[in-house]
Amino acid sequence: VAFFSYMLPCIYHKLFGISCPLCGFQRSLEALVCGEIKKSVYLFPPIFYVFFMVIISVITYYKHKTLNTKAMKISSFILLILLALNCIYQNFVV
Repeated sequence: VAFFSYMLPCIYHKLFGISCPLCGFQRSLEALVCGEIKKSVYLFPPIFYVFFMVIISVITYYKHKTLNTKAMKISSFILLILLALNCIYQNFVV
């Protein structure tokens, strides 16, 4: 059962012909909503870290009224590395 009847096209993919760092996120989210965890991770491996970052961002902003903390900087750097690795994975492995 498809929850998302229409998915947004990837402009980056259309322009450059390669997957962007976030390619697969919408399909992964749909698979996760449908309960297909393995498929979700296959389509977009850093999906759970993205959710972790959203939760950490909300908690950090609620506590400190800013996102400019050392923990957020480190978490964001890790996210950038994971997204870069996902881009390499999407373009050269799959």
